[in-house]
Amino acid sequence: MNKGRSKKILLEGDFTLVNLIFLFRQKLVVFWISIIVFLFLGFVIYSTTPNSYRIQSVYLIEAQEGPSGAGGLGSLAQLSGINMGSNNAENTFLNPALYPVIVQSKPFLEELMKTTFKSLVYTDSVTLFKYMVETRPENSIMKALKRPQSIFKSGVEVDSGYFDSLSSSQREQFSPLELYALGQIAQRISISSQGSLLNIDTEMPEPDLSFQFSKKVKSLIEKYSIRYVLEKQNNQVEYLKGQFNIAEKNYQEAQNNLVRFKERNQGINLESLRAVEQNFNAEYNLKFELFRTISQELELAKIKLNSLKPIFSQIEPPYIPNRPTSPRLLLTLAFSFILGIVAGTVFILFYYTFAYFKLQQNN
Repeated sequence: MNKGRSKKILLEGDFTLVNLIFLFRQKLVVFWISIIVFLFLGFVIYSTTPNSYRIQSVYLIEAQEGPSGAGGLGSLAQLSGINMGSNNAENTFLNPALYPVIVQSKPFLEELMKTTFKSLVYTDSVTLFKYMVETRPENSIMKALKRPQSIFKSGVEVDSGYFDSLSSSQREQFSPLELYALGQIAQRISISSQGSLLNIDTEMPEPDLSFQFSKKVKSLIEKYSIRYVLEKQNNQVEYLKGQFNIAEKNYQEAQNNLVRFKERNQGINLESLRAVEQNFNAEYNLKFELFRTISQELELAKIKLNSLKPIFSQIEPPYIPNRPTSPRLLLTLAFSFILGIVAGTVFILFYYTFAYFKLQQNN
């Protein structure tokens, strides 16, 4: 009787609300089966996913006091006659959009990959590369789908001195295992910025390892940020150091020449010797002024270099989490329940749509 009514509704196209509810109730078993299947899959995914400990930290990026301000070095430089110029605070900060690019760059991730950490899995400190490759902290089902042959093979072992034989220069090629480790590390770092605030989210399979990882990421971000901001000024300082050494050598030579000439010609009053002495004095004064000017420029560059260094102040420091942040059983089951509802509804909709067009064609 119910089948006949369902067929009649589909033939006549009488899709009123009452009829739609009736059709849905005819497939209610399929609907519940869909929910149960997705709940089961959600529980399996939860059971096969390793724990992950997430740490969220917030830092305030500040500029040091500008050289033209009332700071100690700036005041001393001005008293010494050095013109410090204006303070350009804009040079102290990177574009906020660059931070996510930096932490996802190969050099940054490679430095993290080579860093040693303490883990509960190993008795001694271990590189993040060895940890990622040997433990493979992923969902077991996903690991099997990616590498089906791994089910029948033992895990990969990495030599502790793996990186010792590799060149420390910039890498041009990475092995598949290195690319795997880099990818695992990259997906465990998330960076966002809001003005001068920098939010760093990191996660690892162990609480203490997650804490160490968070601190190292912050340290490297600070290092790379300072390096990018100060690169131009560092070049200026290195150039002035070279010029300072040359000027100092020339000044000392001119001074020695003048002293030796005076010592050899004491008590002799000849116009020709006076002219030579004047030339030595002029050369000495010229070399001294050049040496003094370059010295001032070098000190100015050093003070500016120090003033440009950004300061990362802790607003929300990292801490060792006391419980895993993922996977979450209730959240996983709730998501699976919703997917089951959607999948069951879609299946019923497609079933009746197909049955409707089939009956219409037959008639």
